[in-house]
Amino acid sequence: MAELTVPSDHEGLTAEWLTSALREGGVIAAAKVTEARVEPIGAGQAFAGQPLRVHLRYDRSEDGAPASLVAKLPAIEPAMRRALSGLRWYESEIRFYDELAHASSVATPRCYYTAMQPAELNYVLLIEDVTSGAVGDQIAGATLAEAETVVDAIARLHAGWWDDPALDRFGWLARGAVRRAENADFWAIFFDRNWGTTQELMPGLLPDGIAPIATRLAAVYADLVRASAESPRTLLHGDLRLDNVFFAADGEAPPVVIDWQLVSAGRGPYDLAYFLGTNLPSELRAEHEEALLRRYHATIAARDAGYSFDDCWRDYRLGLLLVFGFWVQTAGAPTYPEAGHPLRDAALTRVSRALIDLDAAALLTEAGA
Repeated sequence: MAELTVPSDHEGLTAEWLTSALREGGVIAAAKVTEARVEPIGAGQAFAGQPLRVHLRYDRSEDGAPASLVAKLPAIEPAMRRALSGLRWYESEIRFYDELAHASSVATPRCYYTAMQPAELNYVLLIEDVTSGAVGDQIAGATLAEAETVVDAIARLHAGWWDDPALDRFGWLARGAVRRAENADFWAIFFDRNWGTTQELMPGLLPDGIAPIATRLAAVYADLVRASAESPRTLLHGDLRLDNVFFAADGEAPPVVIDWQLVSAGRGPYDLAYFLGTNLPSELRAEHEEALLRRYHATIAARDAGYSFDDCWRDYRLGLLLVFGFWVQTAGAPTYPEAGHPLRDAALTRVSRALIDLDAAALLTEAGA
């Protein structure tokens, strides 16, 4: 079979191309796609890529032939496409499904087909459409039951890869809990620049007391990014928010976790900081934060008895600083869509409140800021 061309946009997702891709992926054998109806997912918010739902019809019935699937393509905007290709976001998600998903203790969509042509900035990922499950609402915020479910799922993922030297075999895998640690100095400059922009974009929304924390964070941001890549490391999702989690209708099966563009090897509690710090209403987080961290730590401690709860708590607080930095960088980017402003406002307001509640000023003093 001749190598398939990687489509550059939704127009390339033709019935003929999908037939070839699904056959190459072993999804169908005799059936032929006769109709492919494409619709966008999260229009206006998915600025990092083009997630598309594809409804399929076939010329015959065949077991395993999906009635719909999700196709992920790179961003439409050329500058964003170049930037995220250079950061290996698209490649990382494809390689996660190709090389890591099967060995990870987390439920993910079935992968049907992957291909990439980095020189042409073309990438395609075809995965199972899991939208039959209930998806969380990050702006409204997680319930305690949802938080416990996500914490349990991510603890299993982290425990399975905890301090595993096999992570070093994947040269494409980012090192560090945010962005890439080898570019730590650049991310520090990016954070410092975007903090001013973020304040202008969110007048009156951020809590009193966060500005001096942000100013001091800039001085040690690069050091914290590098430290997030130190042992004990595990496999991080990197973008653990409710919009990327589908909960089982029966409440029994593990949640399905999607969107692995920011997968990396780093300190585990970063994922918890990202989820609890930006997805829980502040009052709920403050009330149940320690219990949720202890729930997570119990699973990790069964794998590594030397990793104390104090270690976990400190890594979590440091993770909150990096989560704040990540959202400042994201919110201040000129390509961030207006449709995403409610998500930005909720995430940054909540993580800022968490930093103040957990005395980030003292933590920064300890870190040398």
